[in-house]
Amino acid sequence: MSLSSTTVDTVSFEVIASALQSAAEEMGSVLKRSSYSPIIRDMDDFSCALFTADGDLVAQADYIPAQLGAMSLVVKSILTTWGDQLNPGDAFICNHPFMGAMHLPDINVVSPIFIDDRLVAWSGTAAHHIDVGGANPGSEGPELEDIFGEGLILPPTRLSIAGVENRDLVLLITENIRDPLSTVSDLRAQRASCRLGDERMQELATLYGLDVVELVMARMLDVVESGVKNALRALPDGVGEAEGFLDDDGRDGPPTRVHAQVEKRGERLFIDLSGSDPQVGGAMNVPWASARAGIVYAVRAMVAPGLGSNDGLMRAVEVNAPLGSVLNPVAPAAVSVRHNTCQRFADTLIRALAELWPDKAVASSTVSFFCMNVGSSSPLTGRSSVMADVVGGGTGATAHSDGIDGVDTYMSNVGVMPAEVVETNYQIRVLRSEFLPGSQGVGEFNGGLGLRREYEILSHPQRATFYAEQTREEFAPRGAAGGFDAAATTITVVGPDGNELDVPSKTSMTLQPGTIVRVETAGGGGYGNPADRSAELREFDIRNDRL
Repeated sequence: MSLSSTTVDTVSFEVIASALQSAAEEMGSVLKRSSYSPIIRDMDDFSCALFTADGDLVAQADYIPAQLGAMSLVVKSILTTWGDQLNPGDAFICNHPFMGAMHLPDINVVSPIFIDDRLVAWSGTAAHHIDVGGANPGSEGPELEDIFGEGLILPPTRLSIAGVENRDLVLLITENIRDPLSTVSDLRAQRASCRLGDERMQELATLYGLDVVELVMARMLDVVESGVKNALRALPDGVGEAEGFLDDDGRDGPPTRVHAQVEKRGERLFIDLSGSDPQVGGAMNVPWASARAGIVYAVRAMVAPGLGSNDGLMRAVEVNAPLGSVLNPVAPAAVSVRHNTCQRFADTLIRALAELWPDKAVASSTVSFFCMNVGSSSPLTGRSSVMADVVGGGTGATAHSDGIDGVDTYMSNVGVMPAEVVETNYQIRVLRSEFLPGSQGVGEFNGGLGLRREYEILSHPQRATFYAEQTREEFAPRGAAGGFDAAATTITVVGPDGNELDVPSKTSMTLQPGTIVRVETAGGGGYGNPADRSAELREFDIRNDRL
């Protein structure tokens, strides 16, 4: 079909584009309501989107930027793998980090959309599953040396065939994971979400005509491309660079360097990541899909925040990311804890762009949540399961406002698990969950507060993996324009005998009943000279015991 003879007026374009966006958001509502695991149902660690027939993302629900910037690569990998063997009612599953996915727990389920026996679009979801097998509960381990220890690897494979669930694949999955009920239930919720996307696309094609809907999708990409290029043309040309460091390589090794150089020329942006360290022996490596998502996030935030986010954005960007680096590793590198590096990369890229345009500079935020995965069991049913909780921190202050308290920053957007959900579903008690006064960097505008959370292991020995970033003072969130740095993150483990255990910031270990794990996360950096803070804001700090 040629779009050259098809036309659409401005009003119809906006109506159809908004309907596609609404469909993606409705897909998210279906997935959230029908999922089983707390990390999806309560913490919103999932994403939903619609794609063109060629796999370009055109509409997305606003959940997790780290997933959405990557999902189109999975669709294109399916197209490469399966070609003309696609059929109505098919659904494909993929979590392979070297075939477009991010890390093994983030499973993509995507479905081709056919109208009149022709592939016209895709509906897709990505969701974090609490376990996909491997050495550790939760399928993450900073110490792991390769992807084979991280869990079950799923290349693009049919989850359903012509609308019928692929029982062979489901049986294979259930025998390789720790909580089959949760994982299979969540996969079915993802399939339901994709079906909803298919239904909405069919309705739009019936109402407006397929040619018109396809033209709108193509133009949605063009609009974002033009918007980014227009925004770049309005900004001065130049070169900027920045570097950031991870505390270690995931195995208690030396700090790992992330570096970005950016050059803006006319309507294009060139990003060079060749100064970053080679891939590491632990699980901190970032597969290309996640690095690409970091670029999408940073460019949208710094160049064109008012635009919609789709694959038109990357048409204005050229990237050099050498194979074999920590930001583009080669198989079989371990990648399960890539989130820490993703967040450090996002912070580094934003600071590099701020060198080009200082009026857009912001103080640094917490670069990674504290994550704790525990192989536990339900106090109600005794069924084995895995708790996957995250604890955010503070965002950096801006030239106009204080940072935000206790959120999951940058490319992530996951909520902390409610204490009631933890205690209902797992043999774990939450002793404290609160904002952490004094964790922020001060300035004319202060950074947001970090969080303090304490967990107590209640019953049998439970295998746990936890990790955090910015536990070294020199790598804590930076202030900007004279603002102070934030406090570093700390992790404390107290054994049943009351003695504090010496543990690294990233580890897997068995926790005995009575053990307490306490995390105090970093706040955000401050912006501007603290002497310039207004009397009204100083009073607010004192009245609310924030210092």
